[in-house]
Amino acid sequence: MHTTDAINTRRTAKVLAEGPWTPSLTQDEQEKLSEHLLNLAAKAPYHYKSAERYKIGMQSSSLPFRCYTLDGATCNALASKLEALDPPPGKILNMLWAAELLIITTWLPDIFGTPPEQRIMEPLPFVGNLRNMEHIAATSAAIQNMLLGATAEEYPNYWSSGGVLRQDAARKILQISMEEIMLGAVFIFPKDALEKASQTMPGKLREEGKALPNFSKKVTL
Repeated sequence: MHTTDAINTRRTAKVLAEGPWTPSLTQDEQEKLSEHLLNLAAKAPYHYKSAERYKIGMQSSSLPFRCYTLDGATCNALASKLEALDPPPGKILNMLWAAELLIITTWLPDIFGTPPEQRIMEPLPFVGNLRNMEHIAATSAAIQNMLLGATAEEYPNYWSSGGVLRQDAARKILQISMEEIMLGAVFIFPKDALEKASQTMPGKLREEGKALPNFSKKVTL
């Protein structure tokens, strides 16, 4: 699929299942799809390297974001663990049951404010400086690359803010540091998900505000 076609045909598809689905791809196929999307994420532009404190173990990249991938079986296993949480996980559970692949994407703030002694979510607000703004922009570009890549391969996809996955209890299960701020939980669903889902929720703002004169202005000097 041409890049322009992928951009024009990308749609928000919040796929909700009533129970765990059996993945439609083999484990090798899921791994191949994951690597393809991660390679697209790595192509996103970024202006500043991540702080040195984030370069731990194998994750030594200078990219200002990190990606954590869960295949379909792991999504189902995570759903089982989240069911026991209080408060309940809500629709994240239904999406995990349907997912072929989940890529949790975090960005790495350069400077924190003074964090509270205890927190159940990331240390917000972060310091609003130029470097952090650039980090968020780069991570957003990486997520968009993955969404377009999935669309080009005809996989329905959804950019979730993370919901319960942002919280400390879920972070401990996922082994994702609370020092990283989740920007998107990218759900990739089976190609036939729209046909077999119990419910699919489209994006509410798909057509709103898209008329060019409403958001653009030609500059003349």
